[in-house]
Amino acid sequence: MMAGALALAAYAQGAWPLGFVALLPWLWLLGRATTLPRTLLLGWAMTVLLALAGCYWFGFAIGRFTGLGPAAGLALLVIAAPLLQPQLLAWALARQLVGRQRGALAGALAGAAAWVGVEWALLKPLGDTLAHGLYPALRLRQGADLVGTAGLTLMLLLANEALLAALSRRAQGWRALVAPLGAALLPPLLFAAHGQAVLARIDQTQAVPTLRIGMVQANITDLEERRRSQGSYEAVRGLLDLHFAMSHDA
Repeated sequence: MMAGALALAAYAQGAWPLGFVALLPWLWLLGRATTLPRTLLLGWAMTVLLALAGCYWFGFAIGRFTGLGPAAGLALLVIAAPLLQPQLLAWALARQLVGRQRGALAGALAGAAAWVGVEWALLKPLGDTLAHGLYPALRLRQGADLVGTAGLTLMLLLANEALLAALSRRAQGWRALVAPLGAALLPPLLFAAHGQAVLARIDQTQAVPTLRIGMVQANITDLEERRRSQGSYEAVRGLLDLHFAMSHDA
């Protein structure tokens, strides 16, 4: 499970190909959860690990803003993890409940639908979703204009499920792998082809004058502490200098 959390954290930091395999360790564990309480426990553990691996900075920010310190901030982050990542609980439960009655395919579809449905319905506090990690994938991210980030998240979830199915059938010969591997590869390839077409159209219009706007965020959360240690002038000067430098780079 820790491997899955670290893979998702690396995926969120720009290693976008990991998004297609990062859930495999968790899927493997969920497939071996024989009871509903164990499934809930795994779902809760996933929310905590993902919060620590991908949003540890939020715990430090909580500690600074509240004045409680980084340890207390991280503790609050752990407590709030199910509220920050509720889709993981819904995903685990839906896969388990539907999969028992309808089979693995129905369970995979129900789990993916529960994931994106909860993110849509509950408006997560940080507004994050799995598909945001595809931002560095220039061609794949163009698919958001067709299906939105929810659709791309659904693609990643089902790709992980399809790869798990392929791994479970590896002893049955290559013919048994055709369907799950095709289900895992075909949607990303179609989105990539669409993205290539979109980028080609953009290249053809480069001669048209355009206005590009860059937005920068310094993420300085300890301004009051800087003011006390450096003085008001130096604190503000440092803040402005950083914004000027980031604006120049942008």
